[in-house]
Amino acid sequence: MNFFNPSKRAEIVRSRMIKNGKYLITKITSSVQETNVPHKILSDYFRYKDYMDNKEWFSASLKEVWSPKFLGLVENIWSVPIRQVKKLELQNPSYSAAYRLGGDPREYSKVFTIQVSGCDFDCNYCYVPKQINVANPELGRYFSAKEMISFFLSAKQKSKEPMNVIRISGGNPTIVPEIIVDVYNEIKNQNLDVYLWIDSNLSTVKYLESLKDNLKDIFNQKNVGVVGCFKGTCKEDFSLLTGAEPEYYQRQFETAKWFLQRGTDFYVYLPALVYKNNIEEKLSIFVEKLKELDKNLPLRVEVLEIIDYPGAKLNFERAEKLGRPLPKTDQRTVFDLWYNRILPKFYSKEDLNKYCCEIA
Repeated sequence: MNFFNPSKRAEIVRSRMIKNGKYLITKITSSVQETNVPHKILSDYFRYKDYMDNKEWFSASLKEVWSPKFLGLVENIWSVPIRQVKKLELQNPSYSAAYRLGGDPREYSKVFTIQVSGCDFDCNYCYVPKQINVANPELGRYFSAKEMISFFLSAKQKSKEPMNVIRISGGNPTIVPEIIVDVYNEIKNQNLDVYLWIDSNLSTVKYLESLKDNLKDIFNQKNVGVVGCFKGTCKEDFSLLTGAEPEYYQRQFETAKWFLQRGTDFYVYLPALVYKNNIEEKLSIFVEKLKELDKNLPLRVEVLEIIDYPGAKLNFERAEKLGRPLPKTDQRTVFDLWYNRILPKFYSKEDLNKYCCEIA
């Protein structure tokens, strides 16, 4: 099977992602993503997401919200749909924002999303259609940071619920880290009380390193968090999932180390996609590799269920034809192993009863 070089792909898409100080933002309404639930469209180019869909969580007391009540998996994961396996779909950015800035995580559950067009991976499960991740200018529009923040403020003013988080997503926004600098500076210049959440696929530090002085100051701020998404638990799975050359699997750990060395409030996503039968062994080795970066990093991991959004279905089908089908493993198996068997081997019950953001 032929795998591609993501560094070369990054150079190509980067040239389209940034133009005269503006950034190519996806036109959501022509991308089939407009039908993704629970994403809500605000305009052709911006949307928000309710990061929490547990009604009991919204009606709970603040003490309960911070208790272990909403951690981990429901009791019988084999009898519920995959979307209901976790008590909360995602802890962060809601919990990380509240923990670092003060307040109630529910004040940070409505997240305004800036989706940068362009990525250097070709993940077989991605909910973003291929034609957008190649940074096609015809499927987006160039916005300055000032224009993005202006639209956020307009949406926040109209919102019935608190909207206090801005998420820079993609694609892979760390191919154009200038957007992080510009958006953060705009937030700072306007003295906005918001939390900035940044996604990265951890493919490379090349472009981050070129702005390291500016970014270090930003990543040290209390109102900034970064999540890195590891693609697979070994290099073979990585290549099947991303289409990228196996050697780039290790680059993810190097990029994560780069963030950690700069004092970043750093978290990890791991898609619940593992190939073949030695799943527990793969997950255990992955934990050990994360511990080499920081002994507590596995406690800051959120395993993600992969959902068959319309855009994702297109990628499922295309990847199958390319010989990179999704693993046949039931995602519940991965959840069960990670939360119920593997983490308890390495960590105390006290640590396991904390939210990711409470882990040093």
